[in-house]
Amino acid sequence: MKPQLNILLVEDNIVNQRVLKKQLTQKGHHVQIANHGVEALDYLATTAHWAANNGAGVEVDVILMDWEMPTMNGIDCTKRIRALEQEAQLTKHMSIIVCSANSRAEQQEEAFAAGTDKFLSKPFLVTQVLDLVAQFNE
Repeated sequence: MKPQLNILLVEDNIVNQRVLKKQLTQKGHHVQIANHGVEALDYLATTAHWAANNGAGVEVDVILMDWEMPTMNGIDCTKRIRALEQEAQLTKHMSIIVCSANSRAEQQEEAFAAGTDKFLSKPFLVTQVLDLVAQFNE
C-alpha cells in the first residue's frame, strides 16, 4: 500500500470541504483545510517546506486548490506559491491541482500559466480527485 498523503484543501465552500475531506480521509490521507488563498499561504508558512522553519512542521504533498474564492483566489495563490518557491522561501515545488467550473481551454491555459500542475473541472467525482492525487504518490 502506498503511504498516505498530506493534502492541503483550499476551498471556501463548507459542504465541499466536508465531503472532500471525508472521502480523502477514508482513503487514508491527511487533510488540512484553508478557506481561501491567504489562509493557504499562512498554513504553508507553518510547514516543513517553509525555509525559516528548517524542516520543522508537517509535510504537504499536494494542494487541492479551488479557483473561485474570496480574499485570494486559487490562481493568485498559485502564483504566490510559485514566487515563494523562486525566492527560496518554500524549499520544494508544491504540487497543485486547481479545480474550477470554468474549464474552457482559456481558463485551463491561465491556470497552467500560473503554475498549476493539474486541472480538474467541476463538477467532479471524488474518484477523479483521488486519481489525480494518486499521481503525486507514484
